[in-house]
Amino acid sequence: METSHREADSRPDVSPEQIVRALSAQVSTDQIILASGHRARVAEQETRVIVFPHDLAEMSEVLRQAESERWRVIPMGAGTWMEMGNRATAAHLFVSTAQMNRVLEYEPADLTATVEAGCTLAAFNAQAAGHRQFIPLDPFGDERSTLGAIIATASAGTLRAAYGTPRDWVIGMRVAHADGQITKAGGKVVKNVAGYDLCKLYTGSYGTLGIVGELSFKLRALPASEGTIVCIANDANELCSLVARITDSDLQPAAVEMFAPQSIQMEGFAGHRWMLALRFLAELETIEAEEKEFAQFAGPLSWTRLSETDAEQLWRGYHSNEIAPHWAYSLRLSVLPADLAPMLQEIEQLMPEATIRAHAANGVIRIHAESGWLETLKTAQRPRRLLELRAAAQARGGQMVILRAPDEVKEKLDVWGEVGTTARLMRELKKNFDPHALLNPGRFVAGI
Repeated sequence: METSHREADSRPDVSPEQIVRALSAQVSTDQIILASGHRARVAEQETRVIVFPHDLAEMSEVLRQAESERWRVIPMGAGTWMEMGNRATAAHLFVSTAQMNRVLEYEPADLTATVEAGCTLAAFNAQAAGHRQFIPLDPFGDERSTLGAIIATASAGTLRAAYGTPRDWVIGMRVAHADGQITKAGGKVVKNVAGYDLCKLYTGSYGTLGIVGELSFKLRALPASEGTIVCIANDANELCSLVARITDSDLQPAAVEMFAPQSIQMEGFAGHRWMLALRFLAELETIEAEEKEFAQFAGPLSWTRLSETDAEQLWRGYHSNEIAPHWAYSLRLSVLPADLAPMLQEIEQLMPEATIRAHAANGVIRIHAESGWLETLKTAQRPRRLLELRAAAQARGGQMVILRAPDEVKEKLDVWGEVGTTARLMRELKKNFDPHALLNPGRFVAGI
């Protein structure tokens, strides 16, 4: 049933000025701004209201009022990744957690912490570093990434090879729902879940079920040392075979990434089509031992260990470049690691001008391209080329998500693709959590 979406769409138009006046009864005027263009995901001539609650209780009141007025709401953190997903049904109000940025509890002895959703990962990890601890997540982007947005989008970076994804580190959260009700999932200690873990349901739900206001994490001890090894080749098959040998060995790299050296301007490696970068986080003696073991697997392939300065430059540039504004297209494919090599070959044939990168140990491939990437194709053919790539991934049991693309492409495609029989379940969950389809309507999987 899709009556909830029609209900939301039937809301009479309301001007931004009317919304501002109504919100002024709940929050101070300095917590409300009017925005247009990219920041509000609308055309330059359109304006939307952004409100910045100071805490979860204030967010609850804002949502309660939005529900009573049938305002469509888009949750946001710092707003650095707002173009991800389908374009949401025209929104009335953006609710940002950027001013909800406190560390509420931090227990170094227990390796746990509770923070507000607007606290940035960089800020918390800087504080935890004083106790030699960190949240082992490194989503692509810059230091503005908030923990609430990281969890809502399930954003993972290079360290997923060793530490997994955000859902592996959240142990509790408090969520404000579309009607303003606040609910709790999980707790503040590691062993606290009985029955279904709702934290996993909210993680990666893109704010369609509720807005995360507070989060509890388990932490890890900071590694004593780190080292980066890079290996180069012209044939992706050689590096994929090397990755398979590493995966079957006792080596434990924290990151295993494949990419073209020129895509991040790595000096000294020009003329090679592919680079494999392995990052090790451990005691210095362990890293040195793993380097010796790696040399046996690499065989005749050319490799080197980067200096500390070069390694820092590599990983910093690699992360920030992933969501650089010059990428008009960003795609994410997932296949079995065993299918990585043939999938890379097919991508090169279908999209020779694109920049390709991969979590080689996990079979996750990212494709980036600038606006002129598909200019040789007629406008109507561009979505078809993306569908060809999605079909190639699905033929191997994988999937493809279009993270970023021009509006004219997104209007013709569902960026998430078909999710099969689970679509009905997801729509039922949406109906139960958000009956009037007010939170991020249409942005996520299955049109929810």
